[in-house]
Amino acid sequence: MKLALAQIHARLGDLDGICARVEQQLAIAHEAGADLLCLPSPLFCGVTPGTLVESADFEHDLLCVLQRLARVADDLGMACLAPAVLALESGQLFEIFMLRKGRVVPLRLTMVRHQEILPVSPWSPPIFEVAGTRIAATFDAARDLDSIPNGCDMVIFFPVNGFDMTDPSTTAVASVSQGGFRSEVERAGVWFACMEPLGGYDDAVYTGGSFVMDDGGRVVAQAPCFEEALLVQEVRRGVMVDAVALHDLPMYRREIWLWEALRLHVRDAVAAHGFGRVIVPLTGDLPSSLLAVLAVDALGPRNVLGLLVGHEDALTSTQGVAEAERSALAREVATGLHMRLLERTAPSATLLVDRDVPAPDDSGMRRGIDALLLADTARELSALVLAPFTKTDYALRANTLATLQPCCLAPFGDVYLSALEWVAKFHARVSSALPNRLMGSEAVSHVQATIVRDAIGQLNIDEALDQRARHLLESIDSAQIDATLEAHVDRNAAIDALPLSTISPEASALLLMLVRHNESGRRMLPPAPIVSARGFTERLWPVQLAWSDMGTRGEERLRASDFAEAEYRRMERKGSERSEQARGEIFGMLGEMLGLTPEQQAELMSEESQERMREELREMEGNLRELFRRMAESGEGSEGPGASPTSGFSFFSLN
Repeated sequence: MKLALAQIHARLGDLDGICARVEQQLAIAHEAGADLLCLPSPLFCGVTPGTLVESADFEHDLLCVLQRLARVADDLGMACLAPAVLALESGQLFEIFMLRKGRVVPLRLTMVRHQEILPVSPWSPPIFEVAGTRIAATFDAARDLDSIPNGCDMVIFFPVNGFDMTDPSTTAVASVSQGGFRSEVERAGVWFACMEPLGGYDDAVYTGGSFVMDDGGRVVAQAPCFEEALLVQEVRRGVMVDAVALHDLPMYRREIWLWEALRLHVRDAVAAHGFGRVIVPLTGDLPSSLLAVLAVDALGPRNVLGLLVGHEDALTSTQGVAEAERSALAREVATGLHMRLLERTAPSATLLVDRDVPAPDDSGMRRGIDALLLADTARELSALVLAPFTKTDYALRANTLATLQPCCLAPFGDVYLSALEWVAKFHARVSSALPNRLMGSEAVSHVQATIVRDAIGQLNIDEALDQRARHLLESIDSAQIDATLEAHVDRNAAIDALPLSTISPEASALLLMLVRHNESGRRMLPPAPIVSARGFTERLWPVQLAWSDMGTRGEERLRASDFAEAEYRRMERKGSERSEQARGEIFGMLGEMLGLTPEQQAELMSEESQERMREELREMEGNLRELFRRMAESGEGSEGPGASPTSGFSFFSLN
């Protein structure tokens, strides 16, 4: 049997476009002699379709397209596996449609319906046969590989979870050199194929790198990462085939995979929004400059615009120097990337605002004016705005940013600020577009100071507390702040387990309070690709929440399960006490009937007396059994041929 894996990407929901792509892949696979073509899991519906799959019309259109593909596959003498999401009464189901002989067969639903007499979980991997090869299909290889029934020749894995830079197993073939999948496949003793998706689907992004393993856990075929491909491999159970050497497999490197995943997402998201170009606000700092580099890498310099906004406000000599340096850095970045730079001049914020008392800090008004100019320029030039917001921004100052930024996309929205430093240093090895002044820890600290200032300014506290809170966070290194946020947001660690808690418990508590305070603002910020263990779109807390994690204050942590265990033990003890009371009452009545003294009753109820009585009963029962055996041998008392008065009968019960 020849297997084909179609590592392709298409616009989500563009059923006609997807159908045309799949027909093309079927034709190419047929020319290569393939018997079965597999499609990526998010191709038709994505992985989080929400209520879309509850639309009867969408299900109808999807099945019409699958019927069309089934007829094409039948004309070519092939079969096709098309994963999709279906609505069930109790939720949603990841289904696998088998397109063969002109029929569309939902394998999981058919399996459950066929075995209604013997109930089967809809999550069990369906098993089918193609060209004499028995195949099991799964969406969870870690769970199902160890339970594949005997007789299966191959397992096809359709990954659902997108790329996570903290989890190498989400990088498909790049994880094999680090031990991924090898031991599990070798232990299962079956061939294994990973149909890894490619590109961006809403918040998820996939890196490609599909592969096929033989039953010894060796990679025998692989598709490239970060690009479309059709992988065809013959599956021959029990036959040794040439394998790819481990040193020839791609190695997972966090900075490379993160950059390429973000590049793919920007490319696909911009196209999905219906734009041909983007605009990036260049402010002379690391996030905006690195975002421009990413946009040019994804779309090309002709499709990326930069916007530099100058200000007419009266500036001190120090502010004038900083403004000139900021503008020079923005122009240098645009020149190095060969992108078009638009320069606008913002009117004075003091003249625009009619107020009795001048604002002590007009930086917020300046940024508001910059945002208006950015939105107007984007509308004028029909460009999608890319925002240079990081996950640190989302965590600490979302309320401030939500009032300033037009509708856009934030490619760094799931990447912490301190991580941009090593991403920039990595990219500097292949490109000199970024000035050296933007790639050190000083550039990160400069942005971190702005984030802290805005974050504390949101709290509306008196000046003394404001200064104390700023000083508290400004004294903490940006890497330590991001490590604390990562532990709290991505891993849901308690405050006592945060890295910063051992250094400054007050700073940890303040950071967690700021994260909670910005919950409403985060819901108004632009979407961002999820490339971590948990993005903010997955971590939703109540907007009106007043509780903030302050630790257990040295007390023992309480758990509901411990309360349940304690209640169970209490009921068990209470039942034992009632049984003991009932025994006492029964023995009391017996003692009165037999004329026993209280001392004799107590002796009778003791454990030693109870054990002695049990021994005497067992001894008496043994003697009686021996007596009846002898009587049966001598023919006395037998009721018939072969009769045994003691068979299956217990003379005395311990009760």
